Amino acid sequence: MGGFLVGDARDATALFADPAALGRLAGPEIRLGGGFTATHREQRQRWIPNRVYAELSLLFENDPEAVHPTRAFDTIRPDWAYDRSAVRPVLGAVALPLPGRVAGFTFTAGLGFAQVASLDHYYQNNNALDPNIGQLRPAPIPRVQDGDSLLVDWFQFSREREGALYGITPALAARRGPFLLGVAVTILTGTSDDREHRLGRGLLTLRYNNDFSLVPSPIGEEITTGSSDYSGVRAVLSGRLDMDQFAVGIALRPGFTLKRTWTQAGARSGSGTDELRMPTQVTFGFALYPSARWRLVAGYDLRRTGAAEYVPEGGSPFSPWVDGSALHLGAEFQAREGLALRGGYHSEPRGFAPAGAAFLDDPAKASVYAAGLGLSLGRIGLDLTYEFSRLRYEDLWISNENDNRRTTHTVLFETSYRF
Repeated sequence: MGGFLVGDARDATALFADPAALGRLAGPEIRLGGGFTATHREQRQRWIPNRVYAELSLLFENDPEAVHPTRAFDTIRPDWAYDRSAVRPVLGAVALPLPGRVAGFTFTAGLGFAQVASLDHYYQNNNALDPNIGQLRPAPIPRVQDGDSLLVDWFQFSREREGALYGITPALAARRGPFLLGVAVTILTGTSDDREHRLGRGLLTLRYNNDFSLVPSPIGEEITTGSSDYSGVRAVLSGRLDMDQFAVGIALRPGFTLKRTWTQAGARSGSGTDELRMPTQVTFGFALYPSARWRLVAGYDLRRTGAAEYVPEGGSPFSPWVDGSALHLGAEFQAREGLALRGGYHSEPRGFAPAGAAFLDDPAKASVYAAGLGLSLGRIGLDLTYEFSRLRYEDLWISNENDNRRTTHTVLFETSYRF
């Protein structure tokens, strides 16, 4: 239902994002789930002639079939593609309504284990330059003056991370009439394998007025590998008003600190501990029940990533990201007794603005579409979801454009038993 988080959860998985909704359970429930993800990434580069060094674009394109090909030192072309798939357990949760009342409140307790975030990442640039003579911001690199020269490293660069962040979450909900309150605390843990690769392609010497030379790179190949361990504790407080025709909810996630302890070896060896300081975040949700067979949901996730601080080992805090909020829309239709059809959409801000973008604080956003069904077979429940995510953004430089694309296909499966 569009990754809907707050306002209409109806099972034990509510304990992760909207613990107040646990108060809706009529009996104990156990739920298990897993998923498969296949991701395709690619980059396409388009070069235009540099007004100062006209032949550079032909050099970086390295196209032997061009009308006027330029001889290069290797066979590396600008474009690349990368595919990866992963199978991981996604969640396990148990919830139990507690007997009795206290001051008119009933209580429900829950305990869960879930993948909080995928840490998988990959990026590549076959025409990386240091310094980047095509940069637009914060300011273009000054043009080389007569009698001066500028050395520029030309290399292929890639970085990769594989891993996931998991959490163990106890939760408690209280209900009195249509009002529900809940609290959950997640103990975060996780690991990742990290790799960085740099292959020198050449050393450019830029001089005045279309005069430059190219020699083999003195750097050669550099590989750095490492591993990271993550730890932290975060909490969520949620409230809900549950009526016959509608429901509204809010979840507050106070700020927390995620620690990353890392070691690396190879071209750059070392170890240390970094910190990610996340600010307070808020999610709103609304559900509408126009009939017994339909429910419509909408949510807004206010992600204040621009206020997040990263503290590297031995360094000072800084904020490298931009704010981005996510809109969630979803619907469920009860096609028949025991069969529910679901669908939805949500945006997924990535926390960074594309290079050269006109709006400096406007993040790249993926569009995510989902469809699925739920089966109720007595006490046993089955849920199946297919999700398609598409991200596309363009990095703009003075002399070229990088078209970045990522598409992800995800299949999620959950099964439950209600006592």
